[in-house]
Amino acid sequence: MMKLKVHVCNDKMERTFCRISLHKLSKGTVDDKQSTFYCDGEYEFELEPGEYHFEFHKGQLYHPVHKQMVIDDMDVVVEVVLTELIDTKRMGLYSFDAHSHVSRNLKLKTGNLENASMIMKGEDFNFFFAGSPYDQETHIQNINNQYDDEVTFREKYAERIHAINSESFIVDIGNEIVKCRFGHMFLMNHEQAPPYSKYYDSTWDPWLFTKVGEEPEYCIPYPYEALGKEKGKNSAAVAAHPTSWWHHQSEFISNIAATIGFEILAESIDAMVIMGYDSDHVHYQRLWYDALNNGYFMPGVAETDHTFDTNSQKHLVFKTYTFLDEFGIEELCSSVKAGRNLVSSGPILLLKVNDQRPGSVMNYAEDEMFDIHIEAMRCYQAALCHIQLIVNGEVWKEYKINEDRYNLKEKLTVNQDSYILAKCYDSAGNVAITNPVYIRNKPFENRGFESEVTVKVTQDGKRVNGRFWIDDNISKVTFSEEFQCNIKVTSEVNIEVGGIVKKIKLFELDELQHIFKNLYFGYFNSNNRYAPGEVPAEYFELSRIKKILKKVDLEISF
Repeated sequence: MMKLKVHVCNDKMERTFCRISLHKLSKGTVDDKQSTFYCDGEYEFELEPGEYHFEFHKGQLYHPVHKQMVIDDMDVVVEVVLTELIDTKRMGLYSFDAHSHVSRNLKLKTGNLENASMIMKGEDFNFFFAGSPYDQETHIQNINNQYDDEVTFREKYAERIHAINSESFIVDIGNEIVKCRFGHMFLMNHEQAPPYSKYYDSTWDPWLFTKVGEEPEYCIPYPYEALGKEKGKNSAAVAAHPTSWWHHQSEFISNIAATIGFEILAESIDAMVIMGYDSDHVHYQRLWYDALNNGYFMPGVAETDHTFDTNSQKHLVFKTYTFLDEFGIEELCSSVKAGRNLVSSGPILLLKVNDQRPGSVMNYAEDEMFDIHIEAMRCYQAALCHIQLIVNGEVWKEYKINEDRYNLKEKLTVNQDSYILAKCYDSAGNVAITNPVYIRNKPFENRGFESEVTVKVTQDGKRVNGRFWIDDNISKVTFSEEFQCNIKVTSEVNIEVGGIVKKIKLFELDELQHIFKNLYFGYFNSNNRYAPGEVPAEYFELSRIKKILKKVDLEISF
């Protein structure tokens, strides 16, 4: 066995993390077998004599290097320089992922925090929120409800996190914190304590794959309640893979964000996924446009949903880039929630409207003209081929191009509350999408949304008097037969008659539950018109949910 020592640096001659792919050649052609390695810029192979093909990569914004060499009876040292196509950090753009599955088992050699961080550095991520573990040891602890200690995961792994972090990379413990029939939500920048699966619908998942018997009772906090308990002052919660579903032996398996229409009005989520699994997941995007068309402020992000004990890299191209004035987790979460984002599987796409970036909100006068400026830059894989300007969810203008870099300027007259975003494609199938610039005079519908609730109270069929209070308010209000109140959709209304207390949660309204079940049971696809991952936006009924919650009339019997 001969030794091949590899040294990889960037064009500033600094040692750099990267991905190395190795093929052995047979009669001058590459065989199908490929080995993939991540390293910190130095790697040593032990190889049998023969001819080999090497590829060196660092994300999509560095030129890859290909080398072919013969290994015979001498050790070899190879120097490789990876040249950066676009310096995103100089633009103030930093990339992150917050939806992944990383083992927390100290004994595992792969899939662990260090290895996962090396992969993310090699794929040119700047922030990494290492998510829910899938290793056997942690699952056994979870099943037995026995944990090593009660400290937060940040405390437990503080030494390891400190050793990994650098001036250009930060890892933190994140989590797909809610996994239930109503959908999945991941959370970044929070103090997560064991058990990591506190809000996992453990009775639902086994039943989901068999459907034997009735739907199991829901026994954990609802998604908005779980997020309300776990979110810190500057945490960021995201609705994952919003239209994700598939079949398993003819059973409908849902990961759909069934309650997203409620979560948006509850302000329990700060963003939603608009890219993941596919570079151009139009069903995610159409649902996002529907939310924006309802007058909601709703940032869009990408996700990898990558499991780090596998060798697949196909999801690692999905990045969210966020504009930061300062490099840090607090700054990142503030920027994500402010919508200062773009998502991409390759190209970089910049949008300004009247010199304002995505996330900005501007007022307009009648027939006011706005200046639009777009700049697009290719990744290493292919030239840019198509750019779209999207206004209120529809393509306003599009441009067929064949360029490495493209600038365009347009003018748009606005006479209604609107939003503008941009989208670009390259000829390799990569996509980039900006978050919107908002042009509107009205407040956002999901900021401070309240329900006007009227409750009629009866006992034995007759109207009765009693008292009510909201949430934990110690002030109790006396009512005669009925009462009205304006509440947040997350608030609980407590009603007391004759010493008996009943509680109202708007989430449990029958009309809402019908909408949710239509999604998570797959009833919307009873005629099998849609393929896995496809859910038309109209089935989420965002407008109807808003109407249902705006004015609520109830009758409560004691």
